[in-house]
Amino acid sequence: MVAFAGCSSASSTPASSTPGGGSASAPGSAGTSGSPAATGTAASIGLGQASPGTDVGLTKSQIRVAVIADVNTPIEPGLFQKNVNVIKAWAAMVNAAGGLAGRKVVVDFCDSKLDPNATANCVIQACQNDFALVGTATTELSDLSDIDNCKNSAGQPVGIPNLAFVAFPPLACDKDTYLPGGYGPYCATAGDHPQSYSAPVGDFRYYASKFPDLHGIYLFDGDVQTARIEKLPVIQGAVNLGIKKDGQGVYTPSALSPQSALTPYLQVMKQNGSTFSYGGATPSQTVLIRREAKLQGVNSVKVWACDTGCYDSSFIAQGGADAEGEYASTNFLPFYTDSQANPQLKALVSSMGGVNNISGPALDSYVMALLFQDAVVKATANGGTLDRQALFAALNKETAFNADGIIGTTNIAAHEISPCDVISQVVNGQWKRVYPTTPGTFDCNPANIANLKLNVS
Repeated sequence: MVAFAGCSSASSTPASSTPGGGSASAPGSAGTSGSPAATGTAASIGLGQASPGTDVGLTKSQIRVAVIADVNTPIEPGLFQKNVNVIKAWAAMVNAAGGLAGRKVVVDFCDSKLDPNATANCVIQACQNDFALVGTATTELSDLSDIDNCKNSAGQPVGIPNLAFVAFPPLACDKDTYLPGGYGPYCATAGDHPQSYSAPVGDFRYYASKFPDLHGIYLFDGDVQTARIEKLPVIQGAVNLGIKKDGQGVYTPSALSPQSALTPYLQVMKQNGSTFSYGGATPSQTVLIRREAKLQGVNSVKVWACDTGCYDSSFIAQGGADAEGEYASTNFLPFYTDSQANPQLKALVSSMGGVNNISGPALDSYVMALLFQDAVVKATANGGTLDRQALFAALNKETAFNADGIIGTTNIAAHEISPCDVISQVVNGQWKRVYPTTPGTFDCNPANIANLKLNVS
């Protein structure tokens, strides 16, 4: 499920109440520790001292990083353009603060176009020219050898660090790939039957506690086959919480499906008097689901829910009145309501020229840029030599990272997911934070992670 510095641990705000009783600490927007004098903005956090070391994409004066993103795509024009924009904004903020490890950050963009061949070419190009992949935003990176066998300046196949906003298995299990959330238990048991999963279910706990006896359908993108490894455990976790399936229960329409192709799913809901719906591959498809529901006279739903994907101003702009009431869960601070509550987030919004120029996926890419920044600072501490191997070593020690409070504290090195999330809802045409209500906080109850064994892969 798909969000982003010199920070690696968090202090806590007062505990927030959680669905079903109990409480959970929530990372605050300030008070995080990490680089010296950290206050949350790239202009003020320590960016590391000048250090020795050269490698591919690394000279005494420059660090070149590549951002590979699906931008010109058949599904949605400009799909991950904002991911590219935030990486460039991050580099500009870092350079304005004096650079990273005494070097200017240079960003190289390559459009992967939702095309496996274009993606592979982008990785090969980055391997030859760039120090690391930062904020990777493509779902078509399938040849792991291009990452793992990438040679350093000495001709050794040490790999190239891939700090990705999203990755499905097997890429998500790759030793050289790092994510804001991960598939650790699955990766360790991928060859077993059943496999182990850690599924984030904090949003479903909230819905089930607020609206008893929910039942309905679950939809997710059928275009990416390995997405089922992420989605099916999450759905099973929701079912285990009492949100029952209607009809077949789980449906996988293409993100390219026209509204008419969604009719059968909405008919299932109408016939069963469904009170719950979860899904939508993109903001556009989520809008189509809501429009088709209105057309088919589906009026029994209490919870229209989506994940991070529809937490976007474009969803409201496209959906208008049909977007009203939609819930979205995010594993990052909801920027439409919290843009002033966290210094790091505030700096990004200012650099990007406003909150509407950010998206959920883009914020995840920004988190990975902050992770890269933090790892470089740690790798060069006390005069350490910087190269790809040193960067890998630092990344593999990132066990409590929170991007200055933009995400909940996460063990990136172990590819684990955080239990921390926030629920927002469209109210009167605006995204509103509804749980927990205090800006800058998360619900971090350990019960927000469901540990399951399923035969999925």
